[in-house]
Amino acid sequence: MIHILENKWRGLRRWVSRSEWSLRLLGLPKGPVGTERGLVLLQIDGLSYTQLEKALRQGRMPFLRKLRKREGYQLRSIYSGIPSTTAAAQAELFYGIQGAVPAFAYRERESGKYIKMILPECADRVEQDLKSQGQGLLEGGSAYSDIYSGGAEESHFCASGLGTGTLLKKARPLGFLVVLIWNFPSILRLIGLLILEFIVAFYDSIRGAISRGEVRQELLFVFSRVLVCVGLRELITVEACMDVARGLPIVHVNFVGYDEQSHRRGPSSKFAHFSLRGIDNCLQRIWNASHRSNLRDYDVWIYSDHGQENVVPYARENHRSLDQALAEVLVGPVASPNRVKRVLHQGSEQVTGNKLENFFLRRTGTANVEFKMEDKSNVVIAIGPFGHLYLAEPLEPKSRVGIARKLVGQANIPMVLYPEGPGKARAVTPEGQFELPRDAEVVLGAAHPFLKECAKDLVKVCHHPHAGDFIICGWRTKSQPLSFVWENGAHGGPGFEETLAFGFFPGNAPIPNDGKILRYSIIREAAMHLRGHLSMTPFYPRHPREGHGSTSIRVMTYNVHGCAGMDGKISTARIARVIAHYEPDVIALQECDKHLDGGQALAIALELKTRYHYPASMQIEEDDFGNAILSVIPMQLVKSKALPTLPGRKIETRGAIWVTLACNGENIPFINTHFGLFSKERQKQSEALLGPDWTGAIEDKRSTLVCGDFNAFPTSTAFRLLATEFHCSQDSAKGHQSRNTFPGRYPLSRIDHIFCGKTFKTLKVQVPRTHLTMLASDHLPLIAELKMESPKSS
Repeated sequence: MIHILENKWRGLRRWVSRSEWSLRLLGLPKGPVGTERGLVLLQIDGLSYTQLEKALRQGRMPFLRKLRKREGYQLRSIYSGIPSTTAAAQAELFYGIQGAVPAFAYRERESGKYIKMILPECADRVEQDLKSQGQGLLEGGSAYSDIYSGGAEESHFCASGLGTGTLLKKARPLGFLVVLIWNFPSILRLIGLLILEFIVAFYDSIRGAISRGEVRQELLFVFSRVLVCVGLRELITVEACMDVARGLPIVHVNFVGYDEQSHRRGPSSKFAHFSLRGIDNCLQRIWNASHRSNLRDYDVWIYSDHGQENVVPYARENHRSLDQALAEVLVGPVASPNRVKRVLHQGSEQVTGNKLENFFLRRTGTANVEFKMEDKSNVVIAIGPFGHLYLAEPLEPKSRVGIARKLVGQANIPMVLYPEGPGKARAVTPEGQFELPRDAEVVLGAAHPFLKECAKDLVKVCHHPHAGDFIICGWRTKSQPLSFVWENGAHGGPGFEETLAFGFFPGNAPIPNDGKILRYSIIREAAMHLRGHLSMTPFYPRHPREGHGSTSIRVMTYNVHGCAGMDGKISTARIARVIAHYEPDVIALQECDKHLDGGQALAIALELKTRYHYPASMQIEEDDFGNAILSVIPMQLVKSKALPTLPGRKIETRGAIWVTLACNGENIPFINTHFGLFSKERQKQSEALLGPDWTGAIEDKRSTLVCGDFNAFPTSTAFRLLATEFHCSQDSAKGHQSRNTFPGRYPLSRIDHIFCGKTFKTLKVQVPRTHLTMLASDHLPLIAELKMESPKSS
């Protein structure tokens, strides 16, 4: 009855949902109702692991804190790779290609064309090459505010295909007008947010103009900030919520507001962190929409593509521009797009297709720089702390070190790199000359979190076919890094923060946690696995931890309700995901259906790669329901038998299953049961379990485990009878506050129990109440970590 009411409630919420009504009014297609897995990837552009931890501590991202505490999300560090830019990170995630570009902006060797990855023709040029090398991760889905489309069917505000994609093109014009009226409260909210952001941005820009003296630049940044931090953010959030309501298999959303603010004010600034509050709200709205979808079971993964370093502008420290400094060292003129002051950053360019920035540049008397091979000038392209220097004339290998020394000594460039033989590169710094990857500690600092990986990637960049004759880098170990453009936050190089991205994943995400450094290529493999094997949940079986004379095992008891979730969907995969997250050694399942999916206990065991025993014990109409035991520990079936019931109740027989677990040299009797619904019936069943046919036949009961759905409160007679021989794990766990297990959404009663013999000491008890556990069944799982003392010492 409870699951029927909840299913009706979920249906009512979907019926009044703005996203659902928007789909109806716009006439947009939806997929079929099902239990297939879907994936939502949410990227926070430019937010490092360190800055995320700071934001969580300061309470700026309350929703992420909730996911971590309540939903069991795990925070992982990710190595962004070099160059540490969105273009390189998304190439690795979407197509599996590491080091696809040598920098965010560079020069093509063959054509001499200036490539800037935010320009549509440039991003599309690179993506076409990526498509020839690997399958796009986002095929069949949608992409928002990215560099590449990732093969998505619908691309929105992506550099490689600017615009709103196909969503609005498919919409009915009249329906679109009605949708605007229907969403009038949201529009008012958006207007309010825009006004608030404008006031804050204007105040911030006045302060920046006073400190820097660039009034026009600062006032133009007000528009950029409001456009990206609120306008683009809210628009892509609304559309992403509609996409999960439509049941698209994969959705990728990139929030660029923090990165925009960090470039201007610095990654640790109050104004950059102020933008995280709004992003956190959007993450919550998309997460909620994903988990309310009736078309797919969505996983939501949150990550960043790189971090940012607090930097000092090169021109501020050296009192001259990079172009001027290079002209003093090199023979011949130096051409550089650095002459173009960067008014707007990535986000606003993606919205306007670079037209807005060109308009502002014309008003300020500047213009974009085109480079051609016939130009007899040296070319430097460095729009951050990492850039490339292309010389007009071919260079003799022997003369490279001399020029590199001048670049470091006279132009005050912290680090200059160039290729030197296969798999090697030369790094010249004020401290001397070094070979990479051999001298990585000296060049990058011994404390670098990704020392070996960064050194290898720097060598790869030096050997990239479009790399410059020299790579100039603002990273330095003994003082704040430099950026070659005027900004307070930057990325692209090998710095601690800029390469330290983060991942925020559900505990059951198929991402290995084996101690190895996590890269986007590994996340891609996990995402492709999820997309390609939608019913599979990889489970790496735990083994009991052994010690001297003692061991501990993790036991779970779980009434799976025939694998029927609160949304009315039957899914063994969803139950398997719940179990896999908590990695139990032995699992007692109740209400497993024998016929559906060829046997639910078998289906779950196959997904988890565990042993299992399942004799059906409960007959209801034509379906067989019963108790099952799954285990990663070797076990042997002892018996499975019906328990006594009241006269006239032969249709609904309840039973128990008894196995012996071979654990650390001990044979542990393990019994799983499901009692009846009536008090006298449960009393008879408790007496039977304690009688000679069951635990009464065990010579030493001290190592016995009895668990299941007893339908009995702790105050009931049935519970008290069992408690005379065994102790309840929830009552015996030190410092544990007992928690109810039924019904899952609003647990009011404690009827699932794990009873332990005197040999066992309860170390920890969990009754996880997450979105998944509240959805997968009408009961919550009960997990107990038990330590088994030697029988001789007990």
